[in-house]
Amino acid sequence: MAIADFDVKLNQLQAAGFFNSIEIHRGIEKESLRVDSSGCISKTDHPKSLGSPLTNPSITTDFAESLIELVTPTFSSVDDLYEYLLQLHVFVSRNLEGETLWPYSMPPRIENEDSIKLAKYSDTKNGKIKEVYRRGLKERYGSSMQCIAGIHFNFSLSQTSLSFLSNTNEQKDIDEAYLGLIRNFKRYYWFILSVFGASPVVDKTFLNGKSHSLEKFGEENYYLPYSTSLRMSDLGYKSFAQKNMDIRYDSLSEFLAKIRDAILTPYKKFEDIGLKDNKEWLQISTGRLQIENEYYDSIRPKRVGRDGLRPHEVLVSDGIEYVEVRGIDLSPNEPVGISKDQIRLVDLVLLFCIISDSPKINGDEMLQIKQTEKNVVDIGNDKACEVFSNGAKMNISEAKKDITIELKKIAKCMPEKEKYLKALNCITNRNGILKSLNHGEISFSEYGLLTSKLHGSYFDSLSNIDLLSFEEEANASLMNFDKLIKDNIEDIDEFIRSYNKKL
Repeated sequence: MAIADFDVKLNQLQAAGFFNSIEIHRGIEKESLRVDSSGCISKTDHPKSLGSPLTNPSITTDFAESLIELVTPTFSSVDDLYEYLLQLHVFVSRNLEGETLWPYSMPPRIENEDSIKLAKYSDTKNGKIKEVYRRGLKERYGSSMQCIAGIHFNFSLSQTSLSFLSNTNEQKDIDEAYLGLIRNFKRYYWFILSVFGASPVVDKTFLNGKSHSLEKFGEENYYLPYSTSLRMSDLGYKSFAQKNMDIRYDSLSEFLAKIRDAILTPYKKFEDIGLKDNKEWLQISTGRLQIENEYYDSIRPKRVGRDGLRPHEVLVSDGIEYVEVRGIDLSPNEPVGISKDQIRLVDLVLLFCIISDSPKINGDEMLQIKQTEKNVVDIGNDKACEVFSNGAKMNISEAKKDITIELKKIAKCMPEKEKYLKALNCITNRNGILKSLNHGEISFSEYGLLTSKLHGSYFDSLSNIDLLSFEEEANASLMNFDKLIKDNIEDIDEFIRSYNKKL
């Protein structure tokens, strides 16, 4: 979109009262590894005092027993969202015996991948399918990749706010508004990588058995000198099987058809693994994806699930409810992994993406998007790095200045204008990990452990925080789990087969 066109649209929205009544709904899912006092990934089970990971809506696990996932409700207030996330961290920290939460997206020292315990949920049908899915991830990609952590940022606008953009409240128009946001986010994802990237270095054990082009950084570390996010590199949370899926978000039906095809069509390398080893399930399907959530993109269209329905079915019947931004590294210097200013900056980026015109992405532009993402992942902190922005190749510093100007225009329109203008300071922030490692003399794993202990001490120092609601939620989840165990008698083989037939 030309600047003049964006200015006209912004002025029209402001005159119509869009910003006076704007209501953003946002929630966060934050992953963190539990580590022991020596900085190794915990080998203990998920603490019972945190409730059941299958039935506690706020505290669950992801791939591994040690990979805690904290889930907030949606909030229209950034301050309330942050406070809830902070309280969750305090509750978790005070229920970890001699352990802390790892502050980085890339994991600490991994001496033996086989020692990483897959998350356990139960022999209930829902619990078992979660376990089979994780077993499939291990078979496909290995455990170390699945221990990479990050922030998932869920974003939507209220129906009233959306009506200013789509002129109707019909679901097809809401779908188009969010698809436009997603296409623009793909165009500007390099900006998020540049600002939020905080994983340029890894422990040397992470590279065991992997081909790579990283450089040694001391005795224990490897890095790329100007990288922003190794988490989002080919070494990180990426799937070799998904590279050629060519999803451009032209329409919801196109997206869903490609996801369905990726699940149902056998993929040779995964087909060779097989579905079962004797009676034990190894994976849910042999397609590029086992299930919808295995699709690894920086952003995805989503809707809150309904009992008994797959994500694909819910999107087909009800349409898009929100978007999930997945490509955000943990901010290691922030005890909860993200700051209020960073949350507001994401707000501004997503508002920019949904307000701006969003033409369909053609083949040439898709290649530019992929090349730009790779450039910023590998050398985004090099002043010579170039990106494609608005179809033109330009220096990353100039491109960031251009986007910052547009974000500042939106910030000036927001109800909490001063807070949003302050959030723009995040754009120049650096997490400083490479400098902190003193040219590699300090190991990444040692420094990360020190940081995790500092965060733990901070959580423990906070007083006047009421944690009773989290304790009650954890206890209630254990009681609900007991009910599931008693009521469930369904055969898991039949359940997985029927689950696959729903597509």
